[in-house]
Amino acid sequence: MRFPNQVSVYCLFCETGRNFYILAKRNKKRGGFWQPITGGEEDIDKGDLFQTVIRETKEELGIEITKKQIWKIPYSFQFIDKDGVQRTEYCFGVVLTSKQKEKIRLSKEHTAIIYGTDVEYLKSLLKFEENRIALDKFYQWAKTNLKD
Repeated sequence: MRFPNQVSVYCLFCETGRNFYILAKRNKKRGGFWQPITGGEEDIDKGDLFQTVIRETKEELGIEITKKQIWKIPYSFQFIDKDGVQRTEYCFGVVLTSKQKEKIRLSKEHTAIIYGTDVEYLKSLLKFEENRIALDKFYQWAKTNLKD
């Protein structure tokens, strides 16, 4: 069963002292636009959105993460989906290790991936303003909390 809660997952990894943020491009059938990892809460998540983040990251990037790698971005928004259902999307950040980054394998939902340090450029790729806001909040958090 699908619940009205959604997650958007903003991932980064650190390499050569810089944070690289990750976006994925949806396939044409799904709109063909750049976005963070997204997905809906399901029964298997048992009401735990951190589990939704873990599951969606595995499904869409092919990598296992732990709850310790997840930061709840203090931002959420509502939207009406294509079926007319009101959804609330909760935003999360995930800090990947170098080994996890090397294991990324996109699902068939996506056709491309971009790793970038220029957050303004990455924000310009995002279709929805709410995603730009969330990415900026994750960037600000990372700048403050991920010091060398």
